[in-house]
This record gives sequence, C-alpha cells and structure tokens, in this order.
Amino acid sequence: MRAAVPFVVLSVGALAAGCASSGSITPRHRPQRPSPLAVYAATRRLEVVRPDQRPIRLPARIEIRRGRARVRYAIRLQRARRIVKRALAEHATHVDVPAVPLWSTIVQRPVRQVLHNDCEAASLSMLLAVAGVHAGQLELQARLPRSGPLDPEPVAGSTLVRWGDPQRGFVGRAAGGGTEGGFGVYEPPIRALAARYGVHLVDLHDRDVLAVRAAVLAGHPVLAWVGLAAGPYLSWLTPSGRRITVNLNEHAVLLVGAGPGYVLVNNPLTGVRERWSDTLFSYRWKLLGRRALELPRY
Repeated sequence: MRAAVPFVVLSVGALAAGCASSGSITPRHRPQRPSPLAVYAATRRLEVVRPDQRPIRLPARIEIRRGRARVRYAIRLQRARRIVKRALAEHATHVDVPAVPLWSTIVQRPVRQVLHNDCEAASLSMLLAVAGVHAGQLELQARLPRSGPLDPEPVAGSTLVRWGDPQRGFVGRAAGGGTEGGFGVYEPPIRALAARYGVHLVDLHDRDVLAVRAAVLAGHPVLAWVGLAAGPYLSWLTPSGRRITVNLNEHAVLLVGAGPGYVLVNNPLTGVRERWSDTLFSYRWKLLGRRALELPRY
C-alpha cells in the first residue's frame, strides 16, 4: 500500500500575508489647516489673524513702556496689511510690521547742579538713576579725573596759557573762582566714570542730530553737551602741548523725551524739565562740537 501524500492547506490568512509583502494601502490624511498668524510691532503682539479673516484689523497707534520710558508708535495700516496678507499666503506663523515712533518720555526727576561747573556730574547722576544706579553729583564730581592746573598758567615764549584737557579730565575749579572760573569736562572721562558703575554708554560724538533724536525717541536718555551762547571762545595749550579752542558757555544736559519738532531736556542749570525746539537743540549742540552719550539699555 502506497504511503499517503501529505496535503497542506494554506490558510486565507497566510495568503493575505503573502500579498501584503508586495504592496500596501496608504490611509488618507486630512490636509492641515493653515495656522493663525501672530502680528507684532515694536516687540508687542498686536493681533492674531486667522487665514480666512477679513477685514484684517490692526491698531493705528500703540504705546509701549520700557523701564522708565513710554514710547508711542504709529502703524502705517495699508503697508502693514500688505505685509500681513503676504505672510498669510506664505503660511507664516508670525510677522513683524513696521512702527514709527511719534513721541517718547522718560520718567526722571530733574536735578539742579549744586556747584558752579558740575553740570556734567549732575547730568550723569540723572542718567545713572534711569539705569537704577544712585550716585550723587558730588560723589561723581569727586571721582572724575582732573587735567592740568586749577587755573591757567603762562607758557614761556607763547601768547597762550597752559590749562587742562577736557578730553582727559575735568578742567578748572568745579566750584568756580580762580582766574577763569573753571571750565568742565568732555565725554571720554564721563563715559569711563559711568563704566565704573557698570553702566555702558554709547558715544554719539560727531553723529548727525537725527541719530540723537532717534535714540531719544526710542526711549534712551542722552547726555548732551550744548553751548548756551555762541562764545566767548578761549584757546590754550593742554599739558601735552596740544592747542584747543573751547566755548566758555559749555553746558551739559540730559535729554529725556522727544516729539514732533521738540526734545525734552532735564536742565541742571535751572533744575527743571524744559522743552526745546529741534532747531534750538541742534544749534546749541553744534556749538559744542556735537558731543553726546546714549544709554541704550537699562
């Protein structure tokens, strides 16, 4: 009798498994809906716009507080809407639209100078206070380096006298008196003194007046040197022998705000906040060689 031949039955499952190895069915995915668009201006979120939202609503004005500063901006709506529509078409999740500063003001009480010639130290004390550093004007004046003799001295064989260099230290007597009544100090020693208190100042010397105005409109206080009158002028030799000519009506103030056609000035000579036209400030600033220091962060 012949042996029975084994008979193998393949299950439907096994056949199906074999078919699956040669191809598969990909499930359908629903298309993702575009994400809402976050719209920013001057670091502030203005609105979250849906892709199908019409009309696109944005504010025409915004006001932002940064530290002691308040700044009001204008949003150019037509341009901003074009930017937003383009961002929506590109499926972006956030976009910045331009904002134009209109005015600014910085909360800082004016300080009146207590010495005849310490306007720079008085202005620096106000600027440091904005940065959260409290140092009185007399303390700052005492820490300023001095340059040259207290009073001008004659120089043999020259019609010029020898006095100090305001680029290197305070020149003359802070309290006034002497043969010339004292003078003052320029921005390098003031900037170095601020650094001793951990405050970094940006030198705006010889920049355009628009750069000073832009800094103040951004909410940054600016210590500026101005001439209160067009002279008188005096020339002398510094300790290194360099000849300099200065405006004896040199003064220093703190700019604490700006608006259309004006700047706000904390004037240590009067101890009050004053409003100077852009024309007046520009004229006085040029009389002292366009010297200024900006506090960019605080």
